[in-house]
Amino acid sequence: MKFIKLYELKIFTAEDVLCGDEPFYKALFKEARRLGLGGGTMIRADAGFGRQVRGNDGRALPVFFSGSYNLPLIIELVDTKENLATLFPFLEKNGDRHFLAVIVPLTALHTKYCEESGKILNRPPMPLMDEPDV
Repeated sequence: MKFIKLYELKIFTAEDVLCGDEPFYKALFKEARRLGLGGGTMIRADAGFGRQVRGNDGRALPVFFSGSYNLPLIIELVDTKENLATLFPFLEKNGDRHFLAVIVPLTALHTKYCEESGKILNRPPMPLMDEPDV
């Protein structure tokens, strides 16, 4: 088995955070697609803890007029460090929005899917590692 070194850009935010007329996470994904990043996922959480949480028990409270909840979101984007860095200007431009971004190094198993995805995105082959970093 061969491994590759990747990075995860993880962003903690909430459903009600806007970027212009659309939710922040949708604007972020549009920019990530435009930049050709490898892939991303948005996860809605049942509860969150932090300065902006609205309920005493840490759960989001219903907004009765819209019928929706303002739940915490986690956005995960995985790619090389250099490719993720192309998203930094977008994050800096929207730095006044309510979010926290962290970068986490990953060691990923190099699979046929990774190889095929790289070809579709016109990327050079990823440098392989013999053993994962532990």
